[in-house]
Amino acid sequence: MAMMRVDHPDILDFIRCKKQEGQIRNFNITVTMTDEFMEQLQENPDQLWYGTFKGEKCKPQNVLRYPNGAVKGSEEIDITVGELYNELVESAWNNGEPGIAFIDTVNKTNPLPGLGPVASSNPCGEQFLHPYDNCNLGSINLERFVKDGEIDWERLRFVTVAATRMLDNVIDLFEFPIPQVTELALKNRRVGLGIMGFGDMLYQLDIPYNSVKGVELAEKVMGFIQAVSHEASEKLGEEKGSFPNYDKSIFAESGRKRRNAALTTVAPTGSISMMFDVSSGIEPIFALAYVMQDKDGQQYRYFNRYFEKALDELQLSQEEKNGIMEEVIEKGSIQHLESLPKELRDVFVVAMDISGGDHMKMQAAFQRHVDNSISKTINFPNSATKEDIAKSFISAWKLGCKSSTVYRDGSRVIQVLNIGNGDNVVSITEDPTKQLEKTSVQNKTEKIEENPVEEKIEKKGSGIVPRERPDVMTGKTYRMKTGYGNLYVTVNNDEKGVPFEIFATIGKSGGFFQEQSEAICRMVSLSLRSGIDVKEVVDNLKGIRGPSPILTGKGMVLSLPDAVGQILEEHVTTTSKIQEVIERPENQEVLPFEQKDQSIADYGFMPGCPECGSPLAMSEGCISCKSCGFSRCG
Repeated sequence: MAMMRVDHPDILDFIRCKKQEGQIRNFNITVTMTDEFMEQLQENPDQLWYGTFKGEKCKPQNVLRYPNGAVKGSEEIDITVGELYNELVESAWNNGEPGIAFIDTVNKTNPLPGLGPVASSNPCGEQFLHPYDNCNLGSINLERFVKDGEIDWERLRFVTVAATRMLDNVIDLFEFPIPQVTELALKNRRVGLGIMGFGDMLYQLDIPYNSVKGVELAEKVMGFIQAVSHEASEKLGEEKGSFPNYDKSIFAESGRKRRNAALTTVAPTGSISMMFDVSSGIEPIFALAYVMQDKDGQQYRYFNRYFEKALDELQLSQEEKNGIMEEVIEKGSIQHLESLPKELRDVFVVAMDISGGDHMKMQAAFQRHVDNSISKTINFPNSATKEDIAKSFISAWKLGCKSSTVYRDGSRVIQVLNIGNGDNVVSITEDPTKQLEKTSVQNKTEKIEENPVEEKIEKKGSGIVPRERPDVMTGKTYRMKTGYGNLYVTVNNDEKGVPFEIFATIGKSGGFFQEQSEAICRMVSLSLRSGIDVKEVVDNLKGIRGPSPILTGKGMVLSLPDAVGQILEEHVTTTSKIQEVIERPENQEVLPFEQKDQSIADYGFMPGCPECGSPLAMSEGCISCKSCGFSRCG
């Protein structure tokens, strides 16, 4: 997590640093908002905003850069509070970042003011900590505490006490990475006891997530865990003594012994919730049904067990049940199925069925009973406006939340994939005819009188027909290490020594990465056979970044396309002639392209998992894959 105060002079550059998706990876960014800024935003948004540097007020800076990204210099600019806020909102609307944290709200409940103010949090935002302090997290699975439609409060009490004592013991048993962390862990004895499975608990109790009863249950459950864990810490204080920094804490005045400086939080639980097949943290269920896919390409259907049980109770025929399941796999939700009882549809809501306001109310309800903070994402449909995002952040501040992260469905999509198994998986942001027109203009070359190429691209109908492949070709096979395994690429030349086609093998047949490499090679081969300059192909492949770059003896390999581009470049440099220009017919027409209307909001489109290709889910500020367990922040 990278965090910067809103009154830092470089705040504009920070807000914009993730504007180009994929340029900065593997961590989230958050702007820490001050009460001063939020109050000015409410009272006088047209007022100029000033930063603070080395104790002196100054105007925000606009950082000037060279084309390669290096800093050229900076200039002070006039920007109002409202304009700065709009910059932040627009960026969050575009791709979900930055998130925001209300740092003054955080410090109002700082349990250790004697150590100074808290400035930042851990990577997922649920633990605001002093420098060198640590996360010691544990989560109670609420799904396991519902019996016969009631919460087993006594069992929840027992587990809360046991978990509090266990996490306190971990502090003494754990070997921390550096001495400073060890010292502060032992002096503060922070623990972070949280929950997961709240969404499943609501399903079991027939309570809608986006309801008054749902919010009331959140307060009741978290308030109970908070009170019991505090009691357990006080008892531990009597048994073993208070934490060493007790005299610097807010508890010193009371004189009551206490073992831990802080006790409760809500972590993302992305990976562990998948292990136990429950909803993560305080998030609602992402989808009631979806198709899971392993790395070998084998597909499995997943259905939420409580939804399946509810369908069984309707006594539907197997044919009716199968039809509903197919619909749910396609959409992820049941809100469009009017054949199902309204009471059922009200209870079994998923993340995208819930308004941003209802997400926020739930977060605020939990925050009132949590020592530290909460990792949660406020999900918006793709149709959400910038004004919706702006109002959401202000609402979070007014409700007493310590941080807020938003995600507009589909806003991070580069190659769009469907949550379901339908055929409509293409989403094009630009008129495809214009795209092809651009390609036509870029690919046109002037006729060269010297060394004219006898064989020309044939014009057939309204499109270009690639050259026919000879029966026998010669070439070379290259091996390159990638972040996904060894990639083997064969490049074949035509009779003139010019690259004509390529093939690639990686992983098992039918696997996600083999599919991806085959698609790349087919399109590269088609380009080469159609007369596209091999240098153009190389330039368009090299530099594409993937989620698992790797350093090899020959340098960085950023992705599968980058690897193919590097191999093709090496082949041309060492064995091939420079590709000759192939004349194209003038007045080239554009092939028609049919596009079906798509709706990201309706279909729940998300980017594909880099490990298995299944659709990703965005929750608690991080992305995760329900199919293979992949997760990453940033």
